[in-house]
Order: sequence, then C-alpha cells, then structure tokens
Amino acid sequence: MSDPWLATIMARDVHRVTGVWTVRQEHDTLREIRRLLSRPGFVFARIATHEVGTSHRLEECGLRLVDTALTLEAQPPPSGKTMGGRVRFAISADEATVLDIARHSFRYSRFHLDPDIPRSLADEVKAQWARNFFSRQRGDYMVVAEHEGQVVGFLQAISAADQALCIDLIAVHPDHRGLGLAGEMIRFASRECERPRVLRVGTQSANIPSLMLYHKLGFRVAASHHVFHSHGPL
Repeated sequence: MSDPWLATIMARDVHRVTGVWTVRQEHDTLREIRRLLSRPGFVFARIATHEVGTSHRLEECGLRLVDTALTLEAQPPPSGKTMGGRVRFAISADEATVLDIARHSFRYSRFHLDPDIPRSLADEVKAQWARNFFSRQRGDYMVVAEHEGQVVGFLQAISAADQALCIDLIAVHPDHRGLGLAGEMIRFASRECERPRVLRVGTQSANIPSLMLYHKLGFRVAASHHVFHSHGPL
C-alpha cells in the first residue's frame, strides 16, 4: 500500500506492508516485498508482536526492526490533579507555534529511532503531521497548553468509530516539561471532546517517560506491535 503523504515529506516512494498473510499467500507476498525493497524508496510494516513468524519473514526480506509500539487505553477521566497550566482548544493563530513545538519535542518516534533517517527529516515528519490538523487533513481536535501566556504544548486527537478518543500526537516543548501540562491536556480532552468511552494513545517501548506518565494517569497496555523499516537503494 502506498503512502502519498509520507512520500511527499520524504521525497521518495513510500509503501506500507499490511496484514498477516496465509501460507497460500506467502510466496506472492514475499515476492512483492522483495520487489519493493529492490527499488529506491522507503518500506515499513507494523506487525503484532505475537506474529513472530511474520516478523521473521520480514527480516529475511531485509526489513529491520526499529520500534516496538505500545497501545494504551484508559477509562476517562484519567486520574490525577490539575496542575495549574492553562489549557484550551487550538485556534488557527497557534499553527506556527505548534509546528515549532513538533519540530523540537520528539526523540522516540519510529522516525527518530531509525538511524538511517536524519534527525531533521524525522522532526519535519512530526511538524507536518501537526500541520494536518490546521489544513483539516487529519485530526478532529487539538488542545494547546500555555505557560506564562505562551503556547508550549499541544495534543492532537481523533474520534474513532468505537467511541474512543485517540491521542494522535502529543508534545510539550523540552523547556517546559515537568509542569504537569501533558496530563492536564489529556484530562481536558477527556472532559471536552464529546465524552469518549475510552481514551487511547500509542507510544514506544523506548519512551519510558511517556509510559510512566500514562501509567500514572490510569492507562494500561492494550496491544503491542513491532515496526520495521527498509530503505531501498538510492
């Protein structure tokens, strides 16, 4: 499956390997994966961690593990006290500041963990991801957190078909962490975004600070996936 949005940012063809194939499908699927890997471009896959056989086949083809992604869920509202930061819904005037936060706040995304992706490109992926909200391409809600009158954090969320509110992207600028703003944005979203049945968020197993925060707020692991990348010949 092609990914035109990511291809535009990375300036190369991008394809995602989807699904878990049967024995009958395996020969043709692996042949197609090898064909994609032989061409210039970027290929990625997200496979449930218990699908060990599929993971082995991907590694045999040349994809490399870059991340173990965890999905966590909590019943709203999450536990904890409001820490006093000012939180509100984003407005169009917040776009430039939100994009700047996105460019400077991520370390553990699959793009940042991949040693073959430059840090500047990984940062730009996150910035353009946040821009999608302002261009109405992705995201149903965006919440921002202010400190001393300045926007220093944001939360981008999507309403899922199963009445879950999915935190699609969340960041607090490194200079303003430790103020409880991430937790306050999550609590605000759980109260103000159409009263979701469940809150859902994804993070990386390498991102221990985020995992500690989510655990404190009452989130628990609901699913896990391995993420694989491959960079074709230039």
